[in-house]
Amino acid sequence: MKNLKIAIKIFVLFIIIASFNTTDKTILKKEEKKPNIVFIVVDDLGYSDVGYMNYKEEIQTPNIDKLVTNGMVFTDAYAAAPVCSPTRASIMTGKSPAALKLTCHIPGMGMEKYLKKLNKGKKLKEGYFIDHLPQKEVTIAEVLKTQGYSTGYIGKWHLGGDGSMYTNDGIVNPDYLPNKYGFDTNVGGNAYGQPASYFSPYKNGTLKDGPVGEYLTDRLGDEAIYFIEKNKNQPFFLNFATYTVHTPLAAPVETMNKYDGNKYFAMIEKLDQNVGKIMQKLKALDLLENTIIIFYSDNGGLWGNLPLKGKKGTLNEGGIRVPMVVNWKGKIKLGSSCNTPVTSVDLYPTLLQLAGISTKNYTELEGQSLLPLLYGESTFTKRSLYWHFPHHRKEGLSMGAAIRNGKWKYIYQFETQKEFLYNLEEDISEQHNLVSKFPQRTKELSKELKQWQHNVKAEMPAINN
Repeated sequence: MKNLKIAIKIFVLFIIIASFNTTDKTILKKEEKKPNIVFIVVDDLGYSDVGYMNYKEEIQTPNIDKLVTNGMVFTDAYAAAPVCSPTRASIMTGKSPAALKLTCHIPGMGMEKYLKKLNKGKKLKEGYFIDHLPQKEVTIAEVLKTQGYSTGYIGKWHLGGDGSMYTNDGIVNPDYLPNKYGFDTNVGGNAYGQPASYFSPYKNGTLKDGPVGEYLTDRLGDEAIYFIEKNKNQPFFLNFATYTVHTPLAAPVETMNKYDGNKYFAMIEKLDQNVGKIMQKLKALDLLENTIIIFYSDNGGLWGNLPLKGKKGTLNEGGIRVPMVVNWKGKIKLGSSCNTPVTSVDLYPTLLQLAGISTKNYTELEGQSLLPLLYGESTFTKRSLYWHFPHHRKEGLSMGAAIRNGKWKYIYQFETQKEFLYNLEEDISEQHNLVSKFPQRTKELSKELKQWQHNVKAEMPAINN
């Protein structure tokens, strides 16, 4: 069976390579140099937990804010799920979590124990989901490698099997590590959803321990710089996936003292410092004009997402709308902003076209390339965005599905069978449920959402016996 999967993946890659002569309007010209790609994905960073959003005076992120100077802020950027593993899988594959059957975070406590805990006392039991990224999928890293890219994964992976908390090193299955999905380098990526420790020794089988007390975010930043230096003479794809700002909250004492002991704010400062280190290295190597930097979060924050309602794990905006900046010196309008709704499944086709690869032969991709938006063109097709999250959470609007179409957002909650309709242009905080005021709009969005669920063969919750 394993050999069959490998054979299928090789065949798919052959088809991809054969398609390179097909051109799209927005892909590279033959004489142009392939751009480097630095994709920074932060864990659990909230919509308003960056300085440039101007919602929390205590948060200072000068280096992240500088990304806006030569870049574009996406005010309506979304994660494909309100928790981490599904969003990360969607980035790697360009497919929705529902289509991948990976709609929930992969439980460190183990699948059986997790489901028993979450389903207890509930009317519905959680929808089926798998515990790793399917090996048959062709990841964006695998495709970029065929185009001469050096590929590096540094940080949190969380797509490598359940039960990581019972391991001594975070490795549940070595066949599920990033190096098996197209990455030449893997530093720190395994089955962990959160670090065993933010300070060395790390108890991480893909990350050598540093000096006792070394801080994880600093170490991963140093590893990112080393990767860039090592691959400066060829195109590279760096996926820098910080474990921060996921719990357990921890930061160096000297940084916490700046914020009266607030660990979360201190973790954000350390994140910002290491984003700055990466940018400084790119500048020192004269790579900024040929490097696109994407800054993103895998789901909503845990500690308040003003002005949004809800938090991580919910289908309200606070659980799925995330900060996103795309920076590319000389290519993107300075300090620009885009309010077109986009999501993590759009990143795969975007990176394809950046590398000069046509998206026309990728029939299973569910997103769209963002290059028209980045270049200020009018060719980006408006469409609906969808979420399917058949999973329980202790609080907030979960165990449901949602759709956004233009200004309208509709949510259906499976457990209670309640419907919610919001006009996000007038009510970004989702305070006014308009179901009774706009019954026809509610019906139309409900029908479209159900049709999408049918199309992707979404796993549904069942009666809990």
